[in-house]
Amino acid sequence: MYLHSPLSTVCLWTALFSVCLTNQSRLSAQDQENQPSAETEQAQKAEALKHAQQGQTFLKQKHWKKAISEFQAAVKLQPENSMLHYLLSVSYLEDSQGSLAWIEVRKSVLLDLKNQNAMQQFLKFWSFFDKQGVLNVGTPEVELLKLLGPPDRKQEQGADTRLTYGFMWLTLRNASLFAVIDTRGLEAEYTKALQTMEFELGPDWRVGYRLMNGTSALTEYVTTEETVQKYQQLFSTQRLFKLGKETSAEDMMKRMKTLIEQSYEVETWTVIDDGQDDVIFEWKVAASDKTPAQHEINRIVRGKRDIHRLAYVTRKLPLSEADRKKWIDELKSARVVLANPGKQPLTPEQKAELVKQLTTKSREIIALQLKYIQAGDVESMRPFFTERLRDRITKESLAEAKEQAASATPEELVHSVTIEEVGDGIQAKIKMKNGRTLTTLVPVNRKWEADTIWFK
Repeated sequence: MYLHSPLSTVCLWTALFSVCLTNQSRLSAQDQENQPSAETEQAQKAEALKHAQQGQTFLKQKHWKKAISEFQAAVKLQPENSMLHYLLSVSYLEDSQGSLAWIEVRKSVLLDLKNQNAMQQFLKFWSFFDKQGVLNVGTPEVELLKLLGPPDRKQEQGADTRLTYGFMWLTLRNASLFAVIDTRGLEAEYTKALQTMEFELGPDWRVGYRLMNGTSALTEYVTTEETVQKYQQLFSTQRLFKLGKETSAEDMMKRMKTLIEQSYEVETWTVIDDGQDDVIFEWKVAASDKTPAQHEINRIVRGKRDIHRLAYVTRKLPLSEADRKKWIDELKSARVVLANPGKQPLTPEQKAELVKQLTTKSREIIALQLKYIQAGDVESMRPFFTERLRDRITKESLAEAKEQAASATPEELVHSVTIEEVGDGIQAKIKMKNGRTLTTLVPVNRKWEADTIWFK
């Protein structure tokens, strides 16, 4: 791997070194006791500056290995200096030693996130990894390590693992990539969603990419045969932190329109459903050197704290009117619901809202399940139940339930819902019109699953 870095950037630093090398004094009292004397420290800074200046001279002369030796000597004398690690990284890159350059630029940005040249070089590396597809959801840990190399830090907790590369975290679940987290400016408060958009995609869709950064949490879905690097269709959901407190959905749409018009040739822009806090709109952009021509349909909803966005993008043009209507209906049917209700205490108002949501949703799901029972569709039935029950849903069990399902209605089967606290979480009891319990729902990975089989 070779990432070119122009030499013009390194020629600016000679005048800055005397400042850079003297601004490394953020030490605790204990650390200061272990530091060399003032005279020794000044001598080390002077010697480091001398090596750095000689290193720059060698860089200009394209003597890469000599430049590396000089910057190695400077870093040894001043290991906490971000600029020196950056220039050593540049030297490695020019010498086609990409792996070593990657290590040094990570050290540089960790020492100083305001080092813009180091930041740009770090992001070039990251963009390279992203284009290879290695940062997609599901990439095995062994493949990540093969391309990114050993992490700066590795933390394990149960089935989850975190690999740290500079300010980037890779969260792994069961030894496969689950999400990418850019920690710059990320506040812990917003890593936990208060609400989320609930929607349903067909079995042909899968999660392709997850990213959380200082402003939003993004999940992108692709069809099973495509990737986020090369797709014809893409569905995404995004939670924009704290904007629900600051702006309306309508204003957010206008801001998006301005940004898109600055970057792309917009052919059409149409508001489908207008509203202050809930808006659906679409646009088409012409092909350019940045992106192929595409048609995008968006929905923006204002939540209690965050703004929520759903979007469908297609590059299979033209989008037929039937498919356009299908995706507009898909976006309209999505709802803002409580996120992870089983992991946080609920107020009486939140419980009442959850009961309302579950009653409506459960009736919709039961209506589907009644159809699946009649059709004997085992594969469509199983995802509605917890993992431990799925093998018990068979062709035979559905056949036995056909007579019961033929005369049942969703309203009779889902008459009421009761939220119960169980340990640190909650569950929902579904009661039939006759007062008997139909099933118990438990929250699993942002959705509710039945923990008992209600049909016989």
